[in-house]
Order: sequence, then structure tokens, then C-alpha cells
Amino acid sequence: MESVRKYLSFVLFFVILHTTVFAIDSDAMKEGKKAFSKKAYGEAIKKFTKHADSHPQDGEAYMYLGYIYEYKKDYPKSIQNFRRAVELDLDKDQRKTVLLKLALFFNYHQDWNLSATYSSRYLKYDPKNEEVQKIYNRAVGNKGNPSSSHSYSQPQKQEPKHTEPKQSDAKKDTVKKQEDVSEGQETTKPSSYYEQVLTNQPNLEDVRWEYALALLEEKKYDLAETNLKTLIEKNPSRSRYHYKLGIVKLRQDDPKSAIESFERAKKNPFSKDTNVFLYYVYLNEGIAYQKLAELEKAESSFQQAYKQLQKDPPLLALARLYEQKSDWENCISSADKALSLNPNQVESHMFRFVCMFEAGKRTKKFETSFVKYSEFIDSKFPDLSQTPEKYQVGFIKLARRYTETNAFDKAETYFSVLEKDPLKAETREFLFYRGRNYFYAGKVDLAIVILQKVTGSSSGHYLLARCYSKKGDLSKTKEQFKLAADLKPEYWVSESLEKDFKDVWKDVNFREFIKTKAGTLSSQN
Repeated sequence: MESVRKYLSFVLFFVILHTTVFAIDSDAMKEGKKAFSKKAYGEAIKKFTKHADSHPQDGEAYMYLGYIYEYKKDYPKSIQNFRRAVELDLDKDQRKTVLLKLALFFNYHQDWNLSATYSSRYLKYDPKNEEVQKIYNRAVGNKGNPSSSHSYSQPQKQEPKHTEPKQSDAKKDTVKKQEDVSEGQETTKPSSYYEQVLTNQPNLEDVRWEYALALLEEKKYDLAETNLKTLIEKNPSRSRYHYKLGIVKLRQDDPKSAIESFERAKKNPFSKDTNVFLYYVYLNEGIAYQKLAELEKAESSFQQAYKQLQKDPPLLALARLYEQKSDWENCISSADKALSLNPNQVESHMFRFVCMFEAGKRTKKFETSFVKYSEFIDSKFPDLSQTPEKYQVGFIKLARRYTETNAFDKAETYFSVLEKDPLKAETREFLFYRGRNYFYAGKVDLAIVILQKVTGSSSGHYLLARCYSKKGDLSKTKEQFKLAADLKPEYWVSESLEKDFKDVWKDVNFREFIKTKAGTLSSQN
């Protein structure tokens, strides 16, 4: 272990001297580095934590926190921060260093799964490193071996960081509205490597398992399914085989078979970190039920996932489900809880904004979520058509909000995207609010074309009457007003009539029309 410590000390010295052009040097980061160099670790922790909160994609702060806790000999926290750092933005040298530290640490403690994961990821950057290659080979050879004599205080298993997609990934994300959730990225060698090994030694169970994982990562789902079924035949009680087969079935868009595999996985749950294992089983089971439109069962599965681990993904899944059910209050509550755990989760802000909009709750939380959601879309997807489908759930509400704030051109950009989806473009909500946006933007002719498609809506007929009023068409104004009032008689006595119809109000015929309710009352009444 002493040699490992010396090596890590050298690695740390190199990284601290290395200046990266990719670093995000906020004031908090600069102050944290100064405190770190002075070994004022308490102050450094505060500054790096502050930077991490305001820059959730940046892994550099977590890397420094890892070093600080390593110096303080708090190894569980050190490793926890290193693991988080390596899933976020780091430059190449920083990432290599952190991966190397993690590979060495888990190799020493004989956690073969994690040792294999991090050494494999390191080798992608430095494939000729013989020492790390030995670590990887040793880890793969010992996977599943329960005879480890060493143990360490393992930090709480970290949730994979839900980073927002880059512009280039947008089209991929539109394929599926909701993907399955994995219990951590298991990086492996290419499937071809394991194929060669299995050709000579087909009975190596651990190698076949790695092969199945590689196939899954490469999206070769049919082959992954075949090899997982082979593993299940040899060891039918192995819960992780059933779980991964469920993931494969989910990605093959076979949710019913996925649920069957998840149920088998629950019968004999993984003995190490059982709650973590069941958390992912229930979470993906809920997604499968939701795909089958069995919303009550999906709700139950998401709730069970949250009982296993109090993380934000099940709460986000519940918010998504409640929005689908038009259960605005439960949607708001779930999104609120999710944001208390992960304040920067954009989808949670999106669902809270949408459901508060529907519930008519224009509170500070509503404004906060509107800002978070709209600023994210503006910064990440200047071409709105490239926005992943999962972020388009709130587009109609964004468009309506922009109309309310007189940002009519901005609203129209969202309506233009929604127009490309025939199902959305024919809804009453889309037609009415797009027509409303045209009306208030002064584009009355365009508003008329859209509003004429709205049927059975008192508001639609009323707004169309206002359009004809602006054009001075008294006959059509009266016609549309009567249609509106037939559905909502309150319009006849509305206090805003003179303001709404000022263009025709001076016409005595229109005032008489209103006074007699289209001739149904005498003028004396």
C-alpha cells in the first residue's frame, strides 16, 4: 500500500501543477484553489461546494474535494467525490488521474467490479499502460470471487449524474421519450474481445457476463439477450442476469417481457447493497408499466423505488406520470420533492412549471421553474426543432407564457415546432393559444384562420368575434359572439364588452344586439 500512496502523491502533484484551459474558474473556484494551496481545507470545501452547486456539470470541484478528504484520511468521502468527478466534465489529464486513483483504490480493496470498471475506462486513454492492464486482467479474473479478505468503508453508491444532452445528441434522444435507468455505467472492452476469449473457453461465466454487458452497451440487443439467457440457464437464481435481461427487453420495446424479468430479479435480490439493486429494478419496472399504460402499477413501482433510496429519479418519474394523468397537485408535489434533492434537475422544473400553469398557481416557485426551464432550452437548443422530445412536454406552456409577457415572436417559434406534430397541432389548446398569440401580435388575419378551426369553445368564438370586430365586420362579430354566449351566457353581461369590442361598440346595432341578447329580449328590458 505504501508504494500505491507514493504513486498517488506523485500523480496528485502533477495534476495540481497542470493548468487546464477547460476549467471553469468562477470566483468560488479561484478562492477554493487558493485555500487548497494554503491547506485551509475547511474554507476550500465551502468554496468548492459552492462552485459545484452553481456549475453542476463541472467535475473539477469534486476532484479537489476528493483530494481534500484524502488528505484528511476520510477515504469514503474522498472516493465518493472522485467517483462523482469522473462522471462530469474534466479535461483529459484530470480524468486519467482520477480514473487511475479509483482503479488503484478498488484493486487494493479487491472490489473487482469497480476495479475492472475504472481500469477499463483508464485504458481507453492509455491502452499501453501495462500496470493498469494487469489490474484490469486481475479484476476480470476475480469477478464474483467472494473470498476477499479486505474490506473498506464503502461510500453510499452514487447515482449516475443526469447530465443534460449535448446538441449533437438531441436527435438520438427524440427516439424515446423515456429511457430505462441503469444502475451505473459498466464500461467494458469491446464485445469482440470477449468473443475471442469465449471461442477457446466457452464455459467462463464471468467472461460471458462481461460479453453480455458489452453487447448491451453496443446496442446489440438480440445477441445480449441470447447470452443472458445462456447465463440464466446455468445459474437461474442469479438476480443480476434477470435484471439485465429486463433492461434488454425494455430497450427492445417489449415492456411485458421486461416486467417478467424484473419480477424474477426481485425474488432473489442481489445480496450486496440490496436496496440499491431493488431501487433500479423498481424504477425500470415502473417505466415498463408506464409504457403499457398501466399507470397505477407504474405509480406503485416508482413509489417502491423511492422507498429503497430517497433519490430524485423516482420522484421525477412520478411527476411525469402525474402530468400524464392530469393530476396537477401530485405532479407539483413530486416535482417539489425532486427539486429539494436535485435543485438543478431541468425536467423537474419543467413538470412543476407545466402543472402549476395548469393549476393556476403563479407563485415564486412557478416563476423559478419557468426561468430554469426556458433558460435551459435557450442555451442548449437555439434550434428548437433539435430539442429532445422529453423536453418538449412544456413547449405549449412556454408559448402561452411568452404570449402573456408580450413576447409574441418568441411564442411563435414554439408554436412552429409544435405545428410539425399533427397530434399536437390539432388540439384545441394549440389552436386557441396560437390564434390568441396572433391576435395580440396584431396579426388578425392569421388569427382568424387558426381560430376558425377551434370548435365547441366559448373562448374560441369570443376571440374570433373580437378579431372580426377589429376588421369592422359587424355581421360576423355578432355571429361569433352569439355562438360564444350560447355556450357561456355570462358573456352577455361581461364588464369588459366595451373594451373588448371598442371597434364596433360605437355602432348602435351592436349595442342593441348585446342589450337584447340577439333579439331574445325586448329593448325595454
